[in-house]
Amino acid sequence: MNKIIEAIPLPPLYYNASDTTYWKEDAERKWIRVNESSAKNYIAEFAYSKSGERGDNSEVERCLLAIQSKRNVAYVGPLAGYPSGIHKMAGNLVLVTTGPKWIQPKLGTWPTIEKLVQGLFMDVELDQRPYFYGWLKYARSSLVKREWRASQLFTMAGPVGSGKSLLQLLITEALGGRSVKPYQFMMGETTFNSHLFKGEHLMLEDENEAIDIKSRRRFAANIKTLLVSRDQNCHGKNREALTLQPLWRMTLTVNDDPERLLVLPPFDADIKDKIICLKANRVEMPMKTGTDEEKASFWKTLMNELPAFLHFIDQYEVPTHLRDGRYGIAAYQHPSIVEDIQETTPAMQLLELIDAGLWGTEVTHATWEGSSGEMERILSDRENKVCHEAKRLFSYPKAAGSYLAKLRDTDAEPAKGRVKSRKVNGYTVWTIEPVQKQTLPIRPKLK
Repeated sequence: MNKIIEAIPLPPLYYNASDTTYWKEDAERKWIRVNESSAKNYIAEFAYSKSGERGDNSEVERCLLAIQSKRNVAYVGPLAGYPSGIHKMAGNLVLVTTGPKWIQPKLGTWPTIEKLVQGLFMDVELDQRPYFYGWLKYARSSLVKREWRASQLFTMAGPVGSGKSLLQLLITEALGGRSVKPYQFMMGETTFNSHLFKGEHLMLEDENEAIDIKSRRRFAANIKTLLVSRDQNCHGKNREALTLQPLWRMTLTVNDDPERLLVLPPFDADIKDKIICLKANRVEMPMKTGTDEEKASFWKTLMNELPAFLHFIDQYEVPTHLRDGRYGIAAYQHPSIVEDIQETTPAMQLLELIDAGLWGTEVTHATWEGSSGEMERILSDRENKVCHEAKRLFSYPKAAGSYLAKLRDTDAEPAKGRVKSRKVNGYTVWTIEPVQKQTLPIRPKLK
């Protein structure tokens, strides 16, 4: 009997040991779960005998054992970027039950989408459209070809009703039609993340996100984890974690008022190349959207134009000066957003405290030199007018040195070139230049 089983191809049936289930395709080629009894009946349809000699396993039972051994899948379910079927990754067999639904690109015109994109990203001074086109081009290329590539967070910051959320929905359709919400996992509100593996589009939109600096840095760390690492740890409730290789892209829409922009991480050197942040203008919709019927008609028009738009995207040539060897498209952050974000960072808050606490309103003053510890003691001294703000800012050991290092490395005004460091006998000595024309600084509002 063993020779018979070895000679006959195993039926297209798979076993998942984690929940002792069997999986087969139904008449519509959808993968369904079946119990052991149904699995045996299914095997019998492939000329395996259900009867066996006393004490021996039947051909069906021997086939079932072979399936448990050779067709054992470590994961069953949708998997971002992969069509339905069996795939090998990270040393495991995985059974993908449903894949993305790709819209077939078609040469044509897309005037409604063009007006929407132009209104969002183009003004008299800047044309941000190449960054959107380039990001979407490489996102689709990676997913359609199933070739993993590191990617950036694509962010749109703009007023309520600007159309940014609408464009985000079109991005979902362009990336296979499936989106999932990653924010709770990214912020540590849950350790379970298996739901993220079911969609290609990790979508964040105008949620009640945390805006304290600790949360923002956690957000930055998870941007890097989810978008720059191929192997991802998939952990479902009551399941053992396993390594999978999803194909993801992440977008974020956020209102552009100063407080909501604080959702974004500080644009430090280690995260700046991993974020594209465009400023979204308030745009008049290309069609009427006052009623449910008008909204439905508008969406239908957008979907009808989407094949032509995707043909344009797939054929789009990224300008040479915007190309990036790692991500395909270079990172970019709109200058006005960068300015707003920089003003809220602890490092820039420290610079304001330095200007107020070291020199005050004096017009002339000398360069300051010393250690980060000396700086912290000076600003935190109860006789210093900024002592309360300083104590709140220096919330952990070595905070002063960390913030000074960021000021040293930044290109943002007014910090650029003002903070330098050198080593003396193994210790870091900081040099801080005063502003050229000192005025009374505004005390920062610390969170």
